Amino acid sequence: MKSLKSFFLITAVILFSFSGFFLSTAFGISVTPISPSGKKVTGDQWLFVIGINTYIEWPRLKTAANDARSVKKALLSRYHFDNEHLIELYDEEATRANIIGKLRFLAQNLKKDDSLFLFYAGHGYLDPITKSGSWIPVESGTKDVSAWISNNYIKDYLKSDAIKAKHILLVSDSCFSGDFFRGHRGKLPEVTDEVIRRSYKLTSRQAITSGGLEPVTDSGFANNSVFTHFLVKALENNQSPFLVPSQFFTDIKAGVAENAEQFPQFGSLHNTGGQQGGEFVFFLKQNARLDNLSRLEAQKQSEYERLKKMERQADTAQKKEAKEIALREQELSELDKKISAMKKRLGSSEVKTDDSLDTMLAMVKQKEEQAKRLELLRKQKKAEQIKREAEIAQLKIEREEKIIIALETEINKYKEIISSEYGKSLKKSAWQVLIAKCPPGWADGVEEGDCMLLLRNPLQRDGTWKDPVTGMEFVRVPGGCYQMGSNSSDSYANEKPVHGVCLDGFWMGKYEVTQGQWKKIMGSNPSKFQSGEDFPVEQVSWNDAQQYISKLKQLSGNSFFLPTEAQWEYAARSGGRDQIYAGGNDIDRVAWYNSNSGNKTHRVGIKAPNGLGIYDMSGNVWEWCEDVYDKNAYSKHDRNNPVVTSGGISRVLRGGSWNFNPGNVRAAIRGRNSADHRNSNMGFRLCLSRVRQ
Repeated sequence: MKSLKSFFLITAVILFSFSGFFLSTAFGISVTPISPSGKKVTGDQWLFVIGINTYIEWPRLKTAANDARSVKKALLSRYHFDNEHLIELYDEEATRANIIGKLRFLAQNLKKDDSLFLFYAGHGYLDPITKSGSWIPVESGTKDVSAWISNNYIKDYLKSDAIKAKHILLVSDSCFSGDFFRGHRGKLPEVTDEVIRRSYKLTSRQAITSGGLEPVTDSGFANNSVFTHFLVKALENNQSPFLVPSQFFTDIKAGVAENAEQFPQFGSLHNTGGQQGGEFVFFLKQNARLDNLSRLEAQKQSEYERLKKMERQADTAQKKEAKEIALREQELSELDKKISAMKKRLGSSEVKTDDSLDTMLAMVKQKEEQAKRLELLRKQKKAEQIKREAEIAQLKIEREEKIIIALETEINKYKEIISSEYGKSLKKSAWQVLIAKCPPGWADGVEEGDCMLLLRNPLQRDGTWKDPVTGMEFVRVPGGCYQMGSNSSDSYANEKPVHGVCLDGFWMGKYEVTQGQWKKIMGSNPSKFQSGEDFPVEQVSWNDAQQYISKLKQLSGNSFFLPTEAQWEYAARSGGRDQIYAGGNDIDRVAWYNSNSGNKTHRVGIKAPNGLGIYDMSGNVWEWCEDVYDKNAYSKHDRNNPVVTSGGISRVLRGGSWNFNPGNVRAAIRGRNSADHRNSNMGFRLCLSRVRQ
């Protein structure tokens, strides 16, 4: 009788739960969400969206109004927001008075347990005098600063003693929106259930912006900007009952970085009353959670495809920066022509009335200003390139961590199934389901049941990788720090000072590029010593090597490059060890040089490898590096991943060759030559940053 009562009780609970679900779905009845702590949410979720296309004096925008509507639609349809707590301003409604009036309304009406999501899409501008960013209301003039709404003014309303909500998330899709942070961005935490519970318990004041201190694109996908497209996509693809910004921001940044020349920002708003660790929590409606299950696999595939192409973003940005620098250089050249023409006139009878000292002084000042701007652009280009490469590398790491965490969960289920007496017959089927959860290529070569190997990135399973186009083998060089340079009695001044360098991990060619590998890509063999396919290609310049890399990238889809000088020496010394030659102190064991080479190159891989399993880094042929040669580079190096990209016309060569003495095949030796120079003692080897899976 007791069991029968239990059965009816359970049945009643289930029917009640499903009836609530169907009522809320069919009739739009609001169901109070449950917080991450398991208690009912007591506060309301407010939504304030602003979108402006039809400016009066500023250029009209294409997507801003629709961006605001798309965000509203995603939040109302899938999360616990409702029309009763919605404020929206579009185009002519979005005046300064209306925007500020709605902020004051929120300050007067929101309660301490409420949450506010504020979205703005429209023009933004950075005041050249105050250096402060602003939102531009629809009626604002281009020069009437008094009509703008400064970011600092907006932040004043978002303070906890103004709008008294527990959580506020500001999302700004506008130019110069990164000004909201002014250097106060935090590191994204690893998101766990406990983190989400703590995030909701603590107060928060956070922002996501479509870029930093730069203009952002108004075009994108269909009727949305690039930024809003990926924001809406993240909101629509989510299937977790609780979502915090730090979970989906990485996906937004990756998508925008790949498709536009801007980098979204995320962090806490400084001095507004938020607590460290607090985050806005989106509560997914039950019907949206069910709808999402069928789209999960499509989301994974989309993420995989996007990250495969991320390197293109850096190339696009660099091309734009190079174009701008070329424009400045052209302006300088035109100014030089004017000055030259004036000098000619002053030495003849053709002196014009406007050839005064004032005109000359103006030209000189203009040239000084142009030269300063050009130098600043070059420095900014270098800094942005370093930043982009670091962020892209971090995105890859975060993606891999997501894959590993998800696989661990699935592997635990698999182990539980096969360990059960009733699951043994399902062992093979369970393994097939498990590997189907892996990204394409991840499970290749993994035998059934080898869960430990499945948890390792394919690139790290045996420490080597072979390019399918050329057969070129690559060895994994783990990241680390070492003392670069030499103070030995054989060292030269350009090998000093010895200094600390830290490098990210990378892949390096096991051998020098061979004549056979060169011919597969270039079609001909430039080498003097044409002794066989496995001999190093020589008589190739730095420029020739770059052409080879470009063609190989197109065929393979992988990111090949010449090693930086720091990477080369670190790999040559077996991961930064104190070694004279590449692999130890016994030169005849590891190197072909003038006393044992017979005045020619030799087949790669005959001498002993170094500690990383890499061959011929001392002797055989000099190897081109990426760096521009600077004899004082070691006193200028950055500590992390240094590379010299300007300041000279020669490129670095490392390792010595078949016709040099022992002192010139040391691991620390630095050579140089012009980028177009060819010689029978010059070749190269390649590095690889990532493999297309």
